[in-house]
Amino acid sequence: MSASVLTVSQVNSYVKMLMDSDTHLKNIFITGEISNFNNNYRSGHLYFSLKDERSLIKSVMFSSNASRLRFKPADGMKVIVSGRVSVYEASGQYQLYVESMQPDGIGALTIAYEQLKEKLSEEGLFDNDHKLPVPEFPKRIGVITSSTGAVIRDIKNVVSRRCPLTEIVLCPTSVQGDHAANELSRAVKLFNKQNDVDVIIIGRGGGSFEDLNCFNDESLVRTIYASGIPVISAVGHETDFTLCDFVSDLRAPTPSAAAELAVPDRDVLFKEVSLLGELIRNCAENKLYSEIRSVDKLNGKLSGFSLETYILNEKTYLSSLNKNINYLFKNKIDLEKAMVTAAADKIGALSPINLLKKGYSVVFKDNAAVSSVKNTAVGDKIRVKMSDGEIGCLIEEIKN
Repeated sequence: MSASVLTVSQVNSYVKMLMDSDTHLKNIFITGEISNFNNNYRSGHLYFSLKDERSLIKSVMFSSNASRLRFKPADGMKVIVSGRVSVYEASGQYQLYVESMQPDGIGALTIAYEQLKEKLSEEGLFDNDHKLPVPEFPKRIGVITSSTGAVIRDIKNVVSRRCPLTEIVLCPTSVQGDHAANELSRAVKLFNKQNDVDVIIIGRGGGSFEDLNCFNDESLVRTIYASGIPVISAVGHETDFTLCDFVSDLRAPTPSAAAELAVPDRDVLFKEVSLLGELIRNCAENKLYSEIRSVDKLNGKLSGFSLETYILNEKTYLSSLNKNINYLFKNKIDLEKAMVTAAADKIGALSPINLLKKGYSVVFKDNAAVSSVKNTAVGDKIRVKMSDGEIGCLIEEIKN
């Protein structure tokens, strides 16, 4: 009796065909604990094992499905997965091909929320030093919420009561559902692009964690972080916190509270203005009374003052001052005159003319003074200048 001989590949292929054709293995749900978790960052595929108290099954989740996860799987996490069981022919190993995954025992949204919160916090999106101050007296407030809900009515009522001159600009959006996060992000970007409001209020009324989940969207959180206009978050009730609450420049527990934080109270302002007016009046009155007392003191001093006596004293003083000036001026002129005379005498003593009067003379040849016999020759005509005239001479002899 002979039996056909099969290759390894044929056996693995046959087993794979049997498992793939089994409808019970095509779409199954399995619960277990993740172990040996490996995230291939290059391909995006997730490789891990699912185990319970007695056994485990090798599992893989391809990047196309892994990219849709709302949380980050990790070793020790208990999950519920759905997918199909098949054979990997190359190794002959059967494994679970996971198509979806959610935490078992705690909601996937809660885990995704906590993990995203930690990630954004580490990036600094919630830091206080990045938050913008809310203007004290806004002229226009941009509101991002549903156009039909109670939120916009509450905000308008509060603003009209507290500061009726402030204008409300509504950008209507969905506040829950699959498209809400994108609409909310576009509204924040639109207000920043138009740049015609002083502050933005974004919010909705209370609801379940799932209802508020659009306000935990990462793209929306980053859009609020990048806003150049201050943003007040008014999502849910006092006990509900979303990621928008952490990233916004100011968090209000309710939409009505957000409106109160956004605008000043008219009645309080009137009281402050009244107090300031009273303070100004008191200061003005005190200043006026002080000046009146000063004037009274000055009048008392002037009552014994005689203008004629004052003018006479000043006239006497000016006359004395004029005499002193004339005396000093005359002395100064005499002194300068004496100095000029003395200088003239010194200059006169050094004059060549005075030397000539003493018997000295000056010899000129060709209109130039001769200082040495070397500059003359026998037969030269020279002029001898004396104190009272000149003599023309002819040189007949030169002696050194």
